Amino acid sequence: MKRGPSQERESQVKRPKEMDGAAAPAISADKEHVMLVKVLQLTQQPAQKLSVSNVGEFLDNEASRIAQQRGLEEAVMFLAQGWRRSEEGGVVPSTWDGIAPLQEAVQTASLALLLGASSDQKVTLILGLLNNRVPIRLMNELLLAAAEDDAVPAVLVSRLAVQLKGRTLNDLRNQQFSQLIHVLRAKRPDKKDSKYVNALVSSPLKEELWKPPFEAKFVWRDKKKNVIAQQNEGLFLQESSLLGWALSPSALDSALVPPSKAHLTEAGSKEWDHLTRATRGRVEGLQKGLQTKLASSQDQAAEFVDILLRAGDEPRVAVLEWLGALITTAEPRGKQGQPAPEGFNFWPQYGNHVIDCLQQQEPGAFERSMNNLLLLQAIHARLQGFPTSGMALNTFTLLLHLCKPIKAEAASSVSVFFPVREDAQQLLGNYHKEARFGEKEQIEAATESAKSDPGYTAPPSDKTLFKSQIFWLAIKGVGYLLMPVAKESFHSWQNLASAFYDKDREISDGATREFLIAEAALKEPRFLERLGHLVDLSFRFLQHAAAGGKQALPPPAPGPTWHVLPSSVLENVLELCDIYRDRDRKKTGGIPTGLFTYVDPDPVLTTLCIVMASEDHVRDPSLRGRAVKLLHRLCFGFRSWRDKLNHPPLDKHLIPCLVNVFIAVEKAIMSYYDLSYRYKYELRVPVMDLFDLTLQTEGHRQVLDQFIRGEGNDKFLKLLTQLINDSNSQIEEAIRTVKEFHDKQSQSASSSGPSAQRHDEQVLDDDRTGDGDEAEDIYRRSRMNYKEHAKKYFGLAARTWKQMWLLCKLCAPVIVEGRGTLEQLLHSSFDAQLHYLVGPEMKSIKASPQEYDELGFNPKELIKQIVESYLFLAKANKAEVVRVVGKDERYYSSKTFSKACSFVRKYGLLQGSDLEDFESFCKELADTVSAHRAAFDEADIPTNYLCELMADIMSDPVMFPQSRKVADRTIALRVIMSSDRDPFANTPVKVEELIPMTELKEEIHRFAKEKGIALEGGNMFD
Repeated sequence: MKRGPSQERESQVKRPKEMDGAAAPAISADKEHVMLVKVLQLTQQPAQKLSVSNVGEFLDNEASRIAQQRGLEEAVMFLAQGWRRSEEGGVVPSTWDGIAPLQEAVQTASLALLLGASSDQKVTLILGLLNNRVPIRLMNELLLAAAEDDAVPAVLVSRLAVQLKGRTLNDLRNQQFSQLIHVLRAKRPDKKDSKYVNALVSSPLKEELWKPPFEAKFVWRDKKKNVIAQQNEGLFLQESSLLGWALSPSALDSALVPPSKAHLTEAGSKEWDHLTRATRGRVEGLQKGLQTKLASSQDQAAEFVDILLRAGDEPRVAVLEWLGALITTAEPRGKQGQPAPEGFNFWPQYGNHVIDCLQQQEPGAFERSMNNLLLLQAIHARLQGFPTSGMALNTFTLLLHLCKPIKAEAASSVSVFFPVREDAQQLLGNYHKEARFGEKEQIEAATESAKSDPGYTAPPSDKTLFKSQIFWLAIKGVGYLLMPVAKESFHSWQNLASAFYDKDREISDGATREFLIAEAALKEPRFLERLGHLVDLSFRFLQHAAAGGKQALPPPAPGPTWHVLPSSVLENVLELCDIYRDRDRKKTGGIPTGLFTYVDPDPVLTTLCIVMASEDHVRDPSLRGRAVKLLHRLCFGFRSWRDKLNHPPLDKHLIPCLVNVFIAVEKAIMSYYDLSYRYKYELRVPVMDLFDLTLQTEGHRQVLDQFIRGEGNDKFLKLLTQLINDSNSQIEEAIRTVKEFHDKQSQSASSSGPSAQRHDEQVLDDDRTGDGDEAEDIYRRSRMNYKEHAKKYFGLAARTWKQMWLLCKLCAPVIVEGRGTLEQLLHSSFDAQLHYLVGPEMKSIKASPQEYDELGFNPKELIKQIVESYLFLAKANKAEVVRVVGKDERYYSSKTFSKACSFVRKYGLLQGSDLEDFESFCKELADTVSAHRAAFDEADIPTNYLCELMADIMSDPVMFPQSRKVADRTIALRVIMSSDRDPFANTPVKVEELIPMTELKEEIHRFAKEKGIALEGGNMFD
């Protein structure tokens, strides 16, 4: 048996002459006898003089005598001590050539004693020797010899394994664990398998220790007595199996411990009390100490599993199936449910549900105690049978350890088709029920094509499949093992500690303790490094699956490798990155920290752009919005990531991606009840920030210009239409809030009720994310007072207006050419806002400058952006802008524009030629409108010449195919860009489906020519 690394190093230190290859000097017979007596520590002189040639016979006789008098263990220990002393410096010369024969004689005598014993005696002997200082090589030979007796391995492993039951973080049973590892490592150099390992995963130990049979003790039935759910075996595996004992030590599961033993747990230690006011140095010291304990426990479990994985196909498959079974039982924990059978979780709604429970005023309410809630979660774990938080995190840490050997460049070799195998359910449980990116027909076609993939056809025991098996287990583990624990820590415990800091110090201290303990585990340096490796692998894998091995950007049409992919793979990795991002950017200095130190930005940014850009890849607009939010946070958080936006391939493809994702999130809602589409606004802010960032460089501006003049023209105009709608809705909501507050103030001026300082306390149905008492008011913070609510929407409106101003500056010629969009921009936004800001409506929302500052409302800046936008558009085509503004009979007024000129001049919003240009524009506008309206009033326009949507004369009439209604093409295009539906029939419609009314168009143009009425785009007979 080969000497272990530590023993080799010891030999190198203690026997330097032997390492130098010095020749052994000749030793006399008398000296040899003296050395052998000294090595063997004989209490009396032997009958004959000892030598290397006869020491074997002497040892056999002496060991037999000791065995008869004092027992087998004493005899072998006598021999083992002689072996050990022969290697110790100072006893015999290190160059003595009798050391090897002596050790061979010791080994022969020891094996003779062992082989002459019964099976029970062998087990007892080995257990005794493991507790003593027996040389490694001798111990290995004895273990191998004992394993030849078929009755020994199972009994020996069982006796060692049961000692590990009840391991805790403060009692890891290190000696017992080391003994078990030593036994499992014992195998012949020329063989891969170990009889001890095989005994562990075979009957009877398989049923006793590895995976005992489980019988559900709890079931849930519906009204018809049908079983709808039953207890799982997760907690049973944690408490009743050997691998469960190896993985269970944790600081997170104190609620499982009886109160009488709570002080023995990490959380029950007084060191973790009253940390809300502790210094950062004390907290970091406690966390580092805890991380050291966790690392020691996790290393032991990893070493144990590594031995099993290298021992052959049967142990490897047994490990994978055990891990798969545990992750499958954790599926209920991954659901955001509170009542059984879904399970009680702290983390839904960022902990607000738990905060509400703890704030109940009913006397003696069970839920008012955080310890009781922790106990309730432990009870649910026991009833439902899912692994506890600590067990889940330790298991996921083991999966990260197993994923570490997968190289980043090998991510493309992981089988995409493994989860659709017919036998994958044995490993991945209900993962086959996960929603996938493809439609049903596409998934069926992809499954058919998978039959030629080795990852689909190879048997589960095939060693080449291990990489894919462990990767998919880790990917599933992200959602069901890691995320519940991470969200509970970073969302719930932090929020609880903050919410009750001044209200209930006991709850705050408890939440702080739970957060810091969880944070220590979740941010342990080695854990972060391995988690970063998995994240990097995941994004590389997703990029390869999305592109099908082709160039990733612009995104190619998705193929089978993408269609079969569960959407949760992308969802979980996005959520993981978001939860681990460093929220304190000021301290990072723009340098990647934590998890992102170990992640390559290129595959991450490329994959996010594919998701943002391609509706064919991801149909869910909310998921695409989450992708752009993550890209925004990473690029604005890390300078090196932000610089990547100006390098290939993003320098040519980021702008189209941003346009696509901006349009896509139009249909994104947080829930069915988010009827105000407020979630959509939050998703668009990062898109606009990225536009603002990238368009500062000439390269991105050129890409935008090429895109909007070519294939992206329709998408750009649709984006502009949605910006217009957003800005109007946002500023309307903000102004409505201010007006309502002013009205309530005037009504309650004579009363002293507190309602004067509140805003919209009633929770409306469209602000809830669920049903009944579990529904959460998603905007309750902004609704607590009118200023918070109005400030939120004024801020959103300001960001949207800035984006429109930027696009008018850079894209004015294209905007003017899109006549329908131009009309909506001028009428619904610019004209309307001037009407409210400097027209008669301003009186209804007029407030003090101090109140404007508190609300984040800057009328001067908004007016400046509007008048500058008029000038940008007028420079592109002044006549068309004047004509379109003149058509606005609702908001346009020469008095309003005259007041705007005075306002701009008074506050110096425009200077020099810009001020002169705006004054000239207003004068020309007034003259043109006066002449146009005079001609229009004199004409008696036939009804069928008027648009059925706007009641204005049409220049290019078209008919909607479903409703058969006629409208002007520009108006119809605007409607389709906004909703993609027939406004009369409320049915889907595309631009190319509109029916041109050629004859009617000629009639209208002849009539307009005769009456002197200006038409949009000019008259065809001019």
